[in-house]
Amino acid sequence: MLATLCFAGLRISELLALRWRDVDLASGWLTVGEAKTHAGRRKVKIRGALRDELLSARARHSDADAYVFPTRSGARLGPDNFRNRVLAAAVKRANKALVENDGAPLPRLTPHSLRRTFCSLLYALGESPPIVMQEMGHTDPQLALRVYAQAMRRDEHQIAQLRALVEGIDWANMGERDASDTFRTVDAAARSAILQA
Repeated sequence: MLATLCFAGLRISELLALRWRDVDLASGWLTVGEAKTHAGRRKVKIRGALRDELLSARARHSDADAYVFPTRSGARLGPDNFRNRVLAAAVKRANKALVENDGAPLPRLTPHSLRRTFCSLLYALGESPPIVMQEMGHTDPQLALRVYAQAMRRDEHQIAQLRALVEGIDWANMGERDASDTFRTVDAAARSAILQA
């Protein structure tokens, strides 16, 4: 779920409404059909890190109408349940691992901060404003650039690290590794760039 927020930029309502029929792993596109605005109905490219996570999740589901991230009973997960249980637990595990490895704990994370991370990653990797706006479902280029332009200030080494992360080269499979392995995998500069986004 967190990978989808970070690497597809979905709003929490879009994430929780996502069904497998909206995920085309073969062509590499995710379709957002339930959105709060017309511009919000869009296609988002499935990049390497997200593809790997979705492939892992897909192996557990065969019904195209099933939610991608359901409750144990297959129902739609609620936003409060996601925030209070899923996200809070992930942050708690990651912070524990970071502190054990003499790292600083994560800043306060929300589903929307992970959405902003995705937008900042796209800009940092050199995607054009129209592409970023389309994938985010934005309509105001000035707002998008004003909010996210700071992400474009990265040196070549940082950009290479971010590209490797987004393409799945350095992203640990969350289902197979714990948070400490994940944060050891991504070097400090890339983590810092993502968390500041």
